[in-house]
Amino acid sequence: MIRKIAIIASAMSCLTLGVISANGAAASTKSHVLTEEANVGVTFTKNFNPFNSNSLAAQMNMKSLTYEPLFEFDYLKANTSYPWLATAYKFTNGGRTLTFTLRTGVKWSDGKPFTPADVAYTFNLIGQSPAANYSGVPQMANAATVKGNTVALNFASPAYQDITAIAGSTLIVPQHVWSRIVNPAKVVITNPVGTGPYVLKNYSSQLVSYKVNPTYWGGKPAATQVNIPAYSSNASATTALANGQLDWAGNDIANIKTVFVNKNPKTNHYYFAGGNTVTLMFNTTGTGPLSDPVVRAAISAGVDRTALSKKGESGYELPATSSSGLILPNQGAFQSASSKNDLSAGSNPTKVASLLSGDGYAKVGAFWEKNGQKITFNIEDPTAYSDYYADAQLISNSLQAVGINATVDGVQASQWYSDLAAGTFQSAIHWGAGGANPFVQYQNWLDYNTFVAPSPSSASGDFGRYQSTAAEAALKKLETTNPLNVGAVKSAVQALGNILTTQVPVAPLLYGADWNVYSTAHFTGWVTAANPYMNPSPNDPGLPVILMHLKTA
Repeated sequence: MIRKIAIIASAMSCLTLGVISANGAAASTKSHVLTEEANVGVTFTKNFNPFNSNSLAAQMNMKSLTYEPLFEFDYLKANTSYPWLATAYKFTNGGRTLTFTLRTGVKWSDGKPFTPADVAYTFNLIGQSPAANYSGVPQMANAATVKGNTVALNFASPAYQDITAIAGSTLIVPQHVWSRIVNPAKVVITNPVGTGPYVLKNYSSQLVSYKVNPTYWGGKPAATQVNIPAYSSNASATTALANGQLDWAGNDIANIKTVFVNKNPKTNHYYFAGGNTVTLMFNTTGTGPLSDPVVRAAISAGVDRTALSKKGESGYELPATSSSGLILPNQGAFQSASSKNDLSAGSNPTKVASLLSGDGYAKVGAFWEKNGQKITFNIEDPTAYSDYYADAQLISNSLQAVGINATVDGVQASQWYSDLAAGTFQSAIHWGAGGANPFVQYQNWLDYNTFVAPSPSSASGDFGRYQSTAAEAALKKLETTNPLNVGAVKSAVQALGNILTTQVPVAPLLYGADWNVYSTAHFTGWVTAANPYMNPSPNDPGLPVILMHLKTA
């Protein structure tokens, strides 16, 4: 999934890669040290388990420094992918069988050979341990099979739309290490072994550093070392940026031209590509007001999206215009006429009143009430995520003004991740999963069977616990539709969009940016608008693609 952190005013958080030495001083071009800061406010614990969405490696977006997928997909350019641990794939058997041809000559970082058996083992492990299925691989009909240099995955139903989850988001692990592990989703991994460009060098509660994997199949990366420091707040990251210590930042920086670009216009740049749909995610369980889709629709109608865009996101993210949740304009071809521009840019008190009064609510004093119960809930977001925290306050203000008692619950980032996974929250602002096709985001929002049911206390998607047979059926319809059948794909997408419109398990807020702030002072080769070769943010699983594109300045 997209990771982001943001700032308002002059504060920034540092979700990303930059060049900075371990002690905080600017790194020299001779050492070629690159610092990856994938989150702020995270308490460091020594756990690099790729199957655990709450591990340090997952929260700090550094899994793919060590572990790699079979293919890398560029979500900014349709039908663009890079062969990675596999060199080719092919669907047969009506989309139920997916066969990969694997790259030869690859070694694990401990020197042992990478084999087709490792790939088969990884997918069989996920099949046998549903709690470890963080990437949303569909149900397999039987175990993966190896034939020569190929691996065949046999699914219970056509898996055409799952290609990015299967080949692009699932990171391959070594059988000789993981076959000794009993509980893959929970085990603490302190010494990760992978095929990626880097291996763990040092760990402390304040800094994790990686060195180049000497056996890496892809060659030698330009950065000889990657450092990941612990930042407790945006302020310390802002200072690093202002002092020219960061080369790559994947977060929202308010007043970016003043804070960063104008300090050295020759080297300091940014490129924010629209790559996901940010939503207000509701916990739909229980019997309270948030379990009512009409109430959720009223909340959506009461949000001032223009204020979120201009004040919370510094104008870098545009207001969402469609209740379908589609990423627009990227996915506009799938949009139904009824969901086009159906979200108000500002708060719509008239629609709020119409929805709630029609649902049996009445204004009692300042707030809407039904059977003695007011619509009261909190929006939980990390205080370290300055833009989301500001967005939550703006949403609270606009909802209070229309009679809905929404408050803000600021927490530590680690607590937020834990609460989402456990379902112990009422609502939260969260980035969308992005993806090369609409299925990716819809599955992440709606697929209870894949992301929640296998491990209710540690979900990796559908954090709001929305459970619907209609949604599961619509997801299955899209998942099993051949992409070549354009009309059928569009129909299936619109069915899912209609569920978001009528049931509002999540309320679209903004078209989220793939944050990309970079300097060419020490490294060149970054993703730009002119060369969108990959999602520009420093996120899993695309880190290896960008790191291997970089050159020293």
